[in-house]
Amino acid sequence: MLKSGYFFKPAFVLSMIFLSATKLFAQSEDEIDSKKNSFKISPQHFITSTFLISYERYLGNGTTFQLSGGILAAEKDNSDSYYDYNVGAYVNSKAKDKANGGMVEGILKFYFIKGQYRMSGLYAGPYGKYSNNRFHINSTAYVNNVSVLNPVDYRIESYEGGAVIGYQVIIKNAFVMDMFVGGGIKSSTNTSPPTYNTGDSDPTFFILESQDTNGIIPRAGFRLGFSF
Repeated sequence: MLKSGYFFKPAFVLSMIFLSATKLFAQSEDEIDSKKNSFKISPQHFITSTFLISYERYLGNGTTFQLSGGILAAEKDNSDSYYDYNVGAYVNSKAKDKANGGMVEGILKFYFIKGQYRMSGLYAGPYGKYSNNRFHINSTAYVNNVSVLNPVDYRIESYEGGAVIGYQVIIKNAFVMDMFVGGGIKSSTNTSPPTYNTGDSDPTFFILESQDTNGIIPRAGFRLGFSF
């Protein structure tokens, strides 16, 4: 009479093979059914009155390309006082300081530790970025020991390139959360006159006007969106 162990061992092995095959099949089904596109926004850019949207497309073999575009539009009341010769006294400025411009960025992502879906997991890759912002600042200047209105118009143009590493999560093949850090080299051109001091600007505009960095810069951020 055969012992039950003779049947238990093969049955156990076959069960494990079946479960492993089922798991692999389920993963391949997720891979097949997972979506190849996503749209994301960058919430931290709202601090600088910039709306940034990103489109990511799956290219194959764990590689994607992400293209981002941003629009800057900001204005504030100018609180400086200046001497108005028509009135013959100092008055508060009613003019508005303005900033507008845009940026474009491309990132080639390589997912080297893949998640459940095509565009999820740990990734790294190079990026390139271009931005061009224009400013109209109603600053003041001293002429004959009198503070007079002295509007300044200038722009900051920047080129940047480097690399990022990040982790992207996709929940239920729909919601996307992308977190990343990295750094690169930035080259900027600032056309403001030498006498203009950005330190006298509003704190929000000071952030915008401090984008004329040159050299090595760090970066970090996150994006939220959906896949389709």
